[in-house]
Amino acid sequence: MAIWSWLSGRGCGVFLHLSALPGGRGIGCFDKCAREFVLFLREAGMKYWQICPLNPTGYGDSPYQSPSTFAGNPYFIDTEELVAHGLLRRCDLPPFEQRQCGRVDFGNLYENIWPTLRIAFENFSEAGSCAEEFENFCETCSWWLDEYAAFMALKNKFAGQSWLTWNAEFSDFHAAKTKISCDEILKKSAQFHKFVQWLFHRQWRALKNFAAENGISIIGDIPIFVGLDSADVWANVEIFKLQRDGSPKVVAGVPPDAFSDDGQVWGNPVYDWTVMENDDFSWWMKRIKRCAELYDVIRLDHFRGFHNYWEIATPVRTGANGKWENAAGIKFFGRVKNIFPRIKLIAEDLGCLDDGVTELLRETGLPGMNVLQFAFDGNRRNKYLPHEHEKNSTLYLGTHDNDTTRGWFHSLPESSRHQIRSYLRVDGSDIAWDLIRKAYESPSNLLILSMQDILNLGSEARFNTPNTNSGNWQWRMTLEQLHCAFDRQVPQYLNSLRDIYGR
Repeated sequence: MAIWSWLSGRGCGVFLHLSALPGGRGIGCFDKCAREFVLFLREAGMKYWQICPLNPTGYGDSPYQSPSTFAGNPYFIDTEELVAHGLLRRCDLPPFEQRQCGRVDFGNLYENIWPTLRIAFENFSEAGSCAEEFENFCETCSWWLDEYAAFMALKNKFAGQSWLTWNAEFSDFHAAKTKISCDEILKKSAQFHKFVQWLFHRQWRALKNFAAENGISIIGDIPIFVGLDSADVWANVEIFKLQRDGSPKVVAGVPPDAFSDDGQVWGNPVYDWTVMENDDFSWWMKRIKRCAELYDVIRLDHFRGFHNYWEIATPVRTGANGKWENAAGIKFFGRVKNIFPRIKLIAEDLGCLDDGVTELLRETGLPGMNVLQFAFDGNRRNKYLPHEHEKNSTLYLGTHDNDTTRGWFHSLPESSRHQIRSYLRVDGSDIAWDLIRKAYESPSNLLILSMQDILNLGSEARFNTPNTNSGNWQWRMTLEQLHCAFDRQVPQYLNSLRDIYGR
C-alpha cells in the first residue's frame, strides 16, 4: 500500500529561483520585486512557486553545493529593508544596490555583502532593539544553527580553507565547540552568522506568508547529497563514509551512459546508511524538519539515491570505476511518514532507473516527474509523451538543468522537430507556447512551467548546464520582462488555460 497520496487535485505553478528575480540588488532577493512576482502568479491562476534550494551557494555558485543544508543564503537578504529599520545607512549600501542587472555577478556579491551585513550587525549590537526576538530565534534553532555558526566562524578564521586543513583542535567538531566557547573573537564571529540567519529567517517568513495569503505554496528542493566542505559533514562525520582524516573513502557519481562514456564524478561524500538506520535516520529527520519549515512542498532531488547510488572509490579516476550500493529504501520513507505524516513530497525520478527504484516509487505513492523535452525521441510509447502521463505525477517542459524550450527545439535535428510539429499539429513557430498549451491538457495533476518559457526566451536564458563549471545560475529576469508579461495579458491567458483544463 502506498505511503503517500497527497497529489489528488490538479494545479499549476512556475519555476523561478530567488536569484533570478528582477531588481537592483545584483541578485533576486526578498524585496518588493519578489512580492510583485507573487502577484503575477496569483493573476495567472497559479498555486505553486518552485525554487531551487535556499541554502548558501558553494562551489561554482551552485545552490546544490552548499556549506550548510540547513542555513539560508545571505545573498537573498533585502538590504533596503535593513536601511528602513535603521540597521544600515544608505551610504553603507555597496555599488550593486543601485543597478539593474540581467545576470548575477556572484564575485561582486561575495566581496560586498559580508562587509555590509557586518555593519548591520554592529549597529544591531549597539542598538539592542529586537534582542529578545533574536535570542529566541537562536534558542529555537540551536539544533542546526550552533553547528553552522561555529563552522562559519572557523571558516573566517582559516581564510575560507576547507575544514580538512584546519588545526586538529578545530577540525574535530567536539573539540572545536569547547575551543570556541573560550575565544571571544570566535564567539562574536559565530554570533554574527547567527544574526545573518535571523535576518534571512525574518524576511523569508514574511515573503512566504505573503505568498500564502495570495494562494501560493512554495515548492523547494532538497539535494540528496551534501558538500564535503560543509557544516553538515564537519559536525556529523560518523554518518558518512570517511577516512580518519575526514577525507572521503568513496564519493558519489553516476556510471557511464548515453551522455558520458566515463560517467560522472560528483565528488560528494556518501552516507553510511547502516549507521543512519541504527540511529532512526535522525540527521535526515532534522534535515526534512528544516525543509518543512522553509517550504510547503519538498522535491527530493535524485530520488533513486534512496534506493541505490553509484559509489566511486578514492582516489578517483573516472565515474566508470564505481559500483551500485544499496540505500535504506522503504525503511527510510516509513520513518519519514511516522515523523511527518502530512508532509508533501515530489520524487525527482529522472534518468535510467532500475526495477527497484520503480518499485520504491510505487511503494511510497509519491508523484514522480515527467519532462516534455525527453518525450520526442521517435518512440511512440515514450513515457514522457503527454498521452502516457499518469495523474499522480508532476509535469515540466524542462527542468532547471535543461535548455529553454525555444533553445532546445532549435537545437534538435529536423526529424525530432518534425515529430513534435506532427504530435502537436503546429508549425513550430511558437513552440514554447505550443508546448505550454499541451502541458495544461496533460493528465499529470501538477504542472510546473519555467518563467523563461512563459517569457518565450531562447538559450541565452538557460539557467544551468550540467557538467560545466562556469556561467551557470546567473540568468535573471528583468523588470521590463515581468511588466511586459503583464502588458501582454499573459496572466489572463494562463488563467484561461487553467479554467479550460481544470487546474
